[in-house]
Amino acid sequence: MLDSGSNSKLEIVGGYTLVRASPLSDYPAAQPKLWENWDAKYKKNDKGSGHWDFKKKIPEKFTIEFSELQFVCKLTPFGHIGLFPEQYKNWDRIRKLSEQKDVRDWEVLNLFAYSGGSTLACLQAGMKVCHLDSSKGMVDWARENAKLNDLHEMPVRWIVEDVMKFIQREIRRGKSYQGFILDPPTFGRGNKGEVWKIEEHLGPLLDSLMELCNHKPNFVVLTCHSQGYSSLSLEKMLSTRIKCKGNFDSGELFLPEKTGGKYPGGSCSFFLADE
Repeated sequence: MLDSGSNSKLEIVGGYTLVRASPLSDYPAAQPKLWENWDAKYKKNDKGSGHWDFKKKIPEKFTIEFSELQFVCKLTPFGHIGLFPEQYKNWDRIRKLSEQKDVRDWEVLNLFAYSGGSTLACLQAGMKVCHLDSSKGMVDWARENAKLNDLHEMPVRWIVEDVMKFIQREIRRGKSYQGFILDPPTFGRGNKGEVWKIEEHLGPLLDSLMELCNHKPNFVVLTCHSQGYSSLSLEKMLSTRIKCKGNFDSGELFLPEKTGGKYPGGSCSFFLADE
């Protein structure tokens, strides 16, 4: 991360300098001159998507190494690149769980799982994972990342489904999980047009997850990029539902910038149960 400001961020990804939209960066850039030399710039339109302008030819996909993982990156029509790097501290926390506890029998449910960074971290720690996203394309992308990291033969289920429908079915089956990871969007649609609105569905979703662990999860990672959901509010949403003793580590997600500042990347609450 080089700099941010004017609702944009300036970053180097795989050797390419990119300018992407960043609604949380409503402030002046620290070093405007840095922004003159870019290779690709994403421009949003009023329909929720956008396009890339290029000064330099960039491959359709390329790989990078970041936070002890390798990722396939692509410049998507929605301005994404294939990972949310501000999650790197959570990936570190997940991996370190294996140093504190025997996690080999833990099964983790990773929801809205995107390209699988958290799934890969869990597999590195020796956990079992159910990776769920409503987009088949994203699940395929995550599987590609797992193979790239030689983790594709680890115990992982790849599920393309609407989150709420899948969880209700798991409850009926009497399934149980020991860990949960979720990074819910503000708004989304399932693979059959199901609508997700965070203000309506996050609370009921957490209630359902608690049914899958008898209100006693070993750990939960809840992150959010939606306005109005601070780290304190996320912690409160978890602490009022979890019925076992443990510790919360809640705060802001951020990336250090080369300018010396911190790029704001959302809110996080990480719960870890006591022995």
